[in-house]
Amino acid sequence: MPDTDTDRRASDDGSWPTKPGDLGRVRDLRGRRFHPWVRRGLLVALAVLLAVALTGRFGQTEHVLSAPPSAAAKLELRAPQALRSGLMWRARITVTARTRIEDPELILAPGWVAGMQLNTTAPNATDEASRGDRLVLTYPTLHAGDKLVVHLQLQVNPTTSGRQDLSVALEGEGVGPVPVLLPAHVTVYR
Repeated sequence: MPDTDTDRRASDDGSWPTKPGDLGRVRDLRGRRFHPWVRRGLLVALAVLLAVALTGRFGQTEHVLSAPPSAAAKLELRAPQALRSGLMWRARITVTARTRIEDPELILAPGWVAGMQLNTTAPNATDEASRGDRLVLTYPTLHAGDKLVVHLQLQVNPTTSGRQDLSVALEGEGVGPVPVLLPAHVTVYR
């Protein structure tokens, strides 16, 4: 005959049922008919969330922006228009020279470094400097028809939110007195 103290301890711990009626509840899941529907509903909600994320509704979708036509060069930026805090992301700046440009300088607006971590720039600039709150990257001379593609990898600081200025300007001897300007912005969501 089993010890009643041992049976009580086991039942208090919930390790096995001690009443005969509990067997049907545990084995046949009596009284829990809605539980499978809760699981199915959660799976459907997760699938809908993933489908919406795949359409690009949560940011990180790359957009292409081009500067107005210039006699000196064509300037293009590929970057997302919406980001989330803490997100790692990439951008690509393409300069297609139409004339000879000596020591072309890409001038990046403050949003590229304020509230962001600039992890990698490829190819490396021959010179890096700053003009006030702007970052200036200088590259070797471009001849007519040459293409300079600059890849940037960045990360949004977790505390950053709001609208950031990602404008890019191209200057250099051969560009003219007015730089080629490409206005761009990104919105960071928390």
